[in-house]
Amino acid sequence: MKAAFPLFSPASSSLSPSAHMELEVPWTPQLVLADLQKACRILTERGLILSARWAAEQMMGLSVDIDESVSSSIPDHLLFHDTDPAAYYARTLLELGEYAHAAAVLSDIPIAKAASVETMPPPAPDLSPFAFYLRTYALYMAGERRKEEEAINTATKKSKELQNPYEQQLVHELQDAYEADKLDAFGLHVYGMVLKSHKKATLPRHYPSPQTVLLQSLLEFPYNWSAWLDLAEVSLENSEVEREIEDAVQPLAENFMFHFFCAHLQSEHQAHAEALQIYERWMDPGLLGGSPYLATQTAVVHYHLRNYATAKRLLEDLHNSMPYRLDSMDVLSNILYVQEDSVALGQLAHSAVMVDKYRAESCCIIGNFYSLKQNRAKAIQYFQRALKMDRTFASAWTLMGHEYVEWKQTANAMEAYRQAVQANPSDFRAWYGLGQTYEMLEMNLYALYYYKHAAQLRPFDARMWTAVGNSYAHLKRRDDAIRAYERALQHDDQEGIATQKLAALYRAKGDTEKAAKCYLQHLKNRFHVTISANTSHRSTSFRLDALTLQGLVVEPPEAEALLYLSTYYRNHGEFDKAAVTASRLLEYPGPEKEEAKALLREIRSRNATRSGVSTRSRTKMEEETARANSDDDFTFSP
Repeated sequence: MKAAFPLFSPASSSLSPSAHMELEVPWTPQLVLADLQKACRILTERGLILSARWAAEQMMGLSVDIDESVSSSIPDHLLFHDTDPAAYYARTLLELGEYAHAAAVLSDIPIAKAASVETMPPPAPDLSPFAFYLRTYALYMAGERRKEEEAINTATKKSKELQNPYEQQLVHELQDAYEADKLDAFGLHVYGMVLKSHKKATLPRHYPSPQTVLLQSLLEFPYNWSAWLDLAEVSLENSEVEREIEDAVQPLAENFMFHFFCAHLQSEHQAHAEALQIYERWMDPGLLGGSPYLATQTAVVHYHLRNYATAKRLLEDLHNSMPYRLDSMDVLSNILYVQEDSVALGQLAHSAVMVDKYRAESCCIIGNFYSLKQNRAKAIQYFQRALKMDRTFASAWTLMGHEYVEWKQTANAMEAYRQAVQANPSDFRAWYGLGQTYEMLEMNLYALYYYKHAAQLRPFDARMWTAVGNSYAHLKRRDDAIRAYERALQHDDQEGIATQKLAALYRAKGDTEKAAKCYLQHLKNRFHVTISANTSHRSTSFRLDALTLQGLVVEPPEAEALLYLSTYYRNHGEFDKAAVTASRLLEYPGPEKEEAKALLREIRSRNATRSGVSTRSRTKMEEETARANSDDDFTFSP
């Protein structure tokens, strides 16, 4: 069986599947199942539980049974065959989370000399590739744990400067093994992780790049999802390496792991429509239709595309079928928060607490619940608790920033948003939040910088361009503001803010035609006002054949639009349309009501005058006709 999937797009600036270039992917469900089953075993043996779990989720997506006659394509040498008792002991210690102890068991500690816990001795001689991997991975994890412990007791601004205390030692030990060709796929993965977190400027030139090492690891064992994520992180941090990655990963183009990698990278690049295309293809029942991971990612992509109804349905279906799975359930809580569904959000929060109240996702769900109840202190408390569980959970930083903004605590809000940007530089919400905070402080040049960054991350989002336009308007850069608002209009300005702002700028420039067109578009976007336009291509004047204002709710922006349109129609002699728009202001309590009344009186006066003139003209015409008829009746007498 073969499935058609997109390959790379040459015109793309990133690893991007193209709809125009199809690749026939060999797809044998029994072989894929055998590979995933073996991969789960290999990953579990090496303590890579998250990757093993990910592979197992894809196994659940397959609708076939295990066929014992089908052999896996993964070589057997990657399985655990070590006979050294120290390797067995270190493996059990790794599973128990005793990382430093596991590394020490496989280190060269002189028996006659008292061991020290301050430093880690070099690796024991003649370690197998499996044992060498166990030691380096355990040492790396021990350093990461110590770094996290120090971060708890360190000021937030200084926590970013903390480093893994064993990083330098690991770099040199792994480089020696790399040059001696003693690293297997997993040792290469650890080396890639270390190089990724290490500053390249401090390394000798002959040391490999992290992407080179990670690619070597994946070419040897492509089922390690953690290695794919690390490779994506390297690509996102430095776009210049994307072409290198694209060329090197070509041998894996027929592997479904490669497609998931592309979809993940597209999502991180905010190209959610392209990512959705890949996910939906793999959701086919004949492929991996039952994968919880695929269902979750499809829902998250719909959420970022603002298809909230679809995202909510997918996440609720997943929650109903797997109520103990909390992954991305904080996204569902965000949707319920936006919809102000406190009942459903409360039920979700209760469920999350019952499953695992110390998960970061659970804390964010509860924080959203309290935020919806306007309990800012409780909400912030739970977002902080989420960050204690996972300091890299960018969503918690962003949500906490929102709460501080509502509390007008701009300094705390800015710090939260900065931490969110550090945890996830592609989180447009954090950049947008920083722009909002500086706008509140009337520091419009700074606000413009952050809004522009958010717009670069979400170029299809009208809200980002509207914010950029507002900053330009505050800075009196009218032409730049017009261009930004026009970009917002190109991307479906549903809120109608950009159209109203753009109309006001066109009014200031004296361009009445464009101003009227923008005001009409504003009413259409906001309240689905029916507009039938008839514009000649030879003229720039804007005319309407029909205008229906049913269902229009008049608020200050709409009042401004209606009053301007009333005057516009009056000036162009379209008194019926002027009367329709003005009459909608009669129940509005603002000053526009009196201006609308005056305009309607003027229209009635004009109509009455025209009616009187028409009546006098008709009477005179009738008299002249009667006189002519009487003259035609004379008798000729010779």
